[in-house]
Amino acid sequence: MTGIVLLDKYNLNDYVTTRYPENYEYEGKVAYIPENIDISVENLLELLLVYSANDAAYIAALAVSENLESFITLMNNKAKVFGMDNTNFKNPDGIDEENHYTTLNDLLKLSIKASENIEIISLVSKKNFVSNISGGEKVYNNTNLIIDDGFIGLKTGWTDKAGLTFVGLNQSNDRNIITIVNKSYVDEKKYSHFSDTKLLYLTSIETFDKFNILDENTDLYNIRNSNNTITIKNKSIWSEFINLVKKENLTLSGIKDKKLSFSYLNYSKEFNIQESDYKVKWSFSPLKLFQINANQ
Repeated sequence: MTGIVLLDKYNLNDYVTTRYPENYEYEGKVAYIPENIDISVENLLELLLVYSANDAAYIAALAVSENLESFITLMNNKAKVFGMDNTNFKNPDGIDEENHYTTLNDLLKLSIKASENIEIISLVSKKNFVSNISGGEKVYNNTNLIIDDGFIGLKTGWTDKAGLTFVGLNQSNDRNIITIVNKSYVDEKKYSHFSDTKLLYLTSIETFDKFNILDENTDLYNIRNSNNTITIKNKSIWSEFINLVKKENLTLSGIKDKKLSFSYLNYSKEFNIQESDYKVKWSFSPLKLFQINANQ
């Protein structure tokens, strides 16, 4: 969210001057970014999103707003725009703090927005980057250790209360799969959140897929009259991306206004009912009718 709010004001090739809040103390993972230097927004975001530097978050906040409180307000306002109704930000770096919270569902909403941002995706998919903030060029590695396994994003995390966390984005196999791991066990190598991510990804691949509810040329209904029966067929495939474990039978859910409604799980589809084109043309001879009646 800090990166998204920063990009609301700046472009990647813009420069900002670094500054910290008064009495700021480094906490958690930091890059020890010096104060009063000019840094590109792209480099700042690399430090924030790729290297996961907490001090970059505070520099980003004060590059946007005069003070920290104003930036937090922007974060919470953006959360409301995204429909994150169970989220409240108290700081820009995500360190544990009273009344600072979110939910997995809200994280999903935020992750979808982030995954739609080309600038953010281009940054978080880097394995490393080079920065000279320390006075000389230094290579900074991505904290995402499974980037070579197809997880091109989105963000790692670790706090005492949240444990090891990772929001993964994998676009392999013609899918856009977002996995969210929270409170993963903090193992010695600090890798369990990545192992959990791989399990979630495999479960998604094996459980969800496109399923043809109706194939092309499937019989839908018959039109019967005194002359013959006409079978109306489905003209195109009806497919949905579903949980294969929850497959059920297709049901007729309604007939109204010359339409048939079918339902399958949470999906529904309407088909127009065709009228029979069978017509009978009657032909009469008035003279012959007169003769028949006269004979009677």
